[in-house]
Amino acid sequence: MDWRTAFTEILDLAVLAGAAFYAVYVLIRYLTNGPGPRPQVDLRDPARSAEHLAVWLGVKTVALGVRMGTPIFAMLSEASADVGDWFLSNLHHESR
Repeated sequence: MDWRTAFTEILDLAVLAGAAFYAVYVLIRYLTNGPGPRPQVDLRDPARSAEHLAVWLGVKTVALGVRMGTPIFAMLSEASADVGDWFLSNLHHESR
């Protein structure tokens, strides 16, 4: 293994760890605060403002996913119950 491959693998691992940290941080933030108000941008501290904005966008994305996912999961749950009822009714008909 040459040094370029090792460096690329370490860089890939660092990006993956950063993405995992960001995802966990956004989920914790959503669970504790919910979809809060938009963060204030401070031009004197652009790095922290960018961090707050990125976390806020992640929280809004999670909130949108939850809002859209709830009716979809309800529909899938109802369909699953219908399939279960159909299976059980056909099981009783075949055993006769």
